[in-house]
Amino acid sequence: NVEDAIFTFERSLFTPNSKFDQFLRGDANALTNNEKEGYRRFKAYGCATCHQGMLLGGNLFQKTGIFGNYAQDRGNETDADFGRFNVTGNEEDRYVFKVPGLRNINETAPYFHDGDVETLEESVKLMARYQLGRSINQTDVDLIVEFLKTLTGEMEVIS
Repeated sequence: NVEDAIFTFERSLFTPNSKFDQFLRGDANALTNNEKEGYRRFKAYGCATCHQGMLLGGNLFQKTGIFGNYAQDRGNETDADFGRFNVTGNEEDRYVFKVPGLRNINETAPYFHDGDVETLEESVKLMARYQLGRSINQTDVDLIVEFLKTLTGEMEVIS
């Protein structure tokens, strides 16, 4: 029963036919110009370095805070902020988390391991700062968020 439940749950996570999927299949009109520009900037800033593959992430682990310590800067650091270190006990795993897949990201707020970030806009700004060591202007943030919203697919009804 547990195996069936997990299979059914995982199958429910697959949401095909997002606007981005349609674009990747060759429909150049599936995305607006702003969404295409957001995708271009997503890649140009380096977001796709970690958020890659079919799910745009979810297939590697990365330190949260390459260019600063997110947990310490946020304040009230807890053991949960130590990530994989809590499992392995290896110091190099401190603050290391699985890179989340971005499919359906517009539907899964709040964000980050601590659920402390309410919006995609703030997530993009924080990731730029802590993972890329960059400050992104509001226009670029808005365009990247427009692209991220194209990653929401069609939910399959499982009965």
